[in-house]
Formats: sequence, C-alpha cells, structure tokens
Amino acid sequence: MSRTKTSVKTIGETISLCLQNNLTFAAYRLPNQTRPKLMVQKNLETEEIEALSNINELRGFLIAPFLHSEENRMFIISPDYFLDGETPKKQFDEISQIKHGGTEEVENMLPYEVSMEEYLGQIEKITRLIKNNEVQKVVLSRAKIVNYDLSKKIQEIFSKLCNRFSNAFIYVFKARDQIWMGATPEPFAFFENNIFHTSSVAGTKEDKKKYQLLENWGSKEKQEQQYVSDYIDSVLNENHWENIEHNGPYVKKAGNLLHLRTDFTSVAGAMNGNLGYLIYNLHPTPAICGFPKDKALEIIQSIEKHNREYYSGFLGPVGMENPVSLFVNLRCMKIVGSQIVLYSGGGLTIDSHPVDEWYETEIKAGTLLSVIYESK
Repeated sequence: MSRTKTSVKTIGETISLCLQNNLTFAAYRLPNQTRPKLMVQKNLETEEIEALSNINELRGFLIAPFLHSEENRMFIISPDYFLDGETPKKQFDEISQIKHGGTEEVENMLPYEVSMEEYLGQIEKITRLIKNNEVQKVVLSRAKIVNYDLSKKIQEIFSKLCNRFSNAFIYVFKARDQIWMGATPEPFAFFENNIFHTSSVAGTKEDKKKYQLLENWGSKEKQEQQYVSDYIDSVLNENHWENIEHNGPYVKKAGNLLHLRTDFTSVAGAMNGNLGYLIYNLHPTPAICGFPKDKALEIIQSIEKHNREYYSGFLGPVGMENPVSLFVNLRCMKIVGSQIVLYSGGGLTIDSHPVDEWYETEIKAGTLLSVIYESK
C-alpha cells in the first residue's frame, strides 16, 4: 500500500524544522540526480576531523576549510537520521523532539568587503609578480555582502537551486552557528567501484555559443586550466597512484558560465597510496589557489583581507551510498543574520585584464543572487 501524503514530509519541511529547532544538519543533492538527501545530527556539536588517513572509516557530511586553522577546522556532520527524498512521519516526529538552545551571536562575523578600486589594485600587484616570474598563476577572491534576510527562505532557495542547476552539487548545512549554502560546479574527489575520480576545472567564459567550442577559447584560459591539470597529474604520480587516465580538456557548462575541464581516473590497486593522503595532498589545487602552490598561497595570504573560511574548501558525503563524494566549495554563500556573504574569485595569469577579472567575480556571485532575488 502506498503511503498517504500526510505520512511523509518533504526534505524542505524537514530543513525548516531543523532550523527552527537549532539542529546541526546537512542537506544536499548530487549532480544529475533528482532526490535531495538530508543528514540530521542529534548532538549540537560536530566531530572535528584531524586527518583523512582513515577517510574510508568516516560516515557523514565532511566539511573542510580552504586552510586549516584554529577558527576554521575540518569536521563531519553525523547521519543520526539519513533521509532520502522525503521524511517518514515517524522520523519527522522524532526530529521535532530534538531541540537545542540558541547561542549568543558572535559579533564582527562579516568579512572584509573589498571595493572595486581596491580589487583592481590587488590584481595589478599580482600581475606584476607574475611578469617578474615570481609566480605563474594566483587565484584572487573577494567577499560580496548583501543586505537580505534569508532566514525564512533557506529551504525555498535550496529547492530552487536544485531545480535551476541540475549538474551542480547543491547543499546547505548548519553547524557551529554557521549556515552555508552553495551550488558548486566543481567535483574534487570521488571514490566508487574501486576507481578514484577527480577533475581539473578552470577558465571561465559567459555561456555564449562561440565559447561552447574549445578552439574559440584564448590562451589565458587554456593555460590557467593546464596548470591545474599538470598539478593533478603530478600529485597522482607522487602519491603512487597508477593506471592514470584523463579525458579533456573540454567545455563544461555550469549555470550561466562555461569552464574548461579535464577528468582524471585511477583504478585502485595494491600499489596505490592512501586515499586520504591523496586528497590531503591535492588540496588546494591551482584551480582555487594558484601555481606554484606554496608561492601562490603566500601571495593570497598577504593580499586578501578576508578569511576564506569554508569557501574554496571541500565538502560532501562520505561513507554513504558511495565511499567518497567531495566537491570544491564554490558558488557559495554564508548566511549571517539578515545579511549574506557571497564568495567568488578568479585565476590571474600574465594575460589577465583587471576589469575583466572583477566582472568575472560579479557574474559568479550572480549565480546565487539570481535565485535569491527571484524569491523576493
């Protein structure tokens, strides 16, 4: 007998309940799937993850920052309740009985918001370093703060993102007094059926017919993406992963944008290195940091005035239907009271034009803003 409509609740209704009861949770929808999933944790505090060497033993929703620090730690949300597409009434009623008191709001949670003039100056400073051969690529990011109260619309925005961006990883999580949401186009690390998958995604163009053909892309974008591909290939080899195959570069659509992408696969075998060490060594890739990696990181930390926190980190389910399904946290926002912080960035090379780079970050921030403003 089929269940009546009153016997189940939607994932959206359950997200609303979790927010109302101040619960720790993560909802997500994998690319090219239709059913959203939801993990709800009974305890308020999350488990901190120090290392990934035992990633095959983890189970839950893993969240890692751009850079590990005392403020920004890697942690996992436990699936005390794991809901697939809908919530049976019995589980909904059980979740409704779990409530946590609110915590005092932390002041000054908003990051520094750079002006266009200052951002252009930062770009010029970095391009001078590139021209002096001190570095080849640097990914510069910025935070955009918008006054808009999303507190009553989080489940609605999540649903709209799922409908709008079918090939993106859609998520929202609440943990440690933070709420983040995103629609990222960039896969990071997958392990299923004994095969490891990762991708090199870089270079950005607006979704115009001309750029759907690889030959119409310029040297700037092609070189930017090649840095990422070369880096991934070298890390796979250095970590003793064998039978490496790659497909690309090819043009991949992501919302209102196009990117260059190359896919890598490696079949697991007795000679391969540890999966957790491989993921640790891959992050951050030149797609979100630059090349050479250490020098690019040094420049980012000296020039960017905001803390990236979990922007350009990685996140996703582990130990669930597939052992590992992780994505780079791009096209994302942090919800802070009645304001939202949107993060975006772009890869700078010797051929970069400052105004074009600013415009690219505006387009990327517009991915989420277009859905938010629809809900007004």
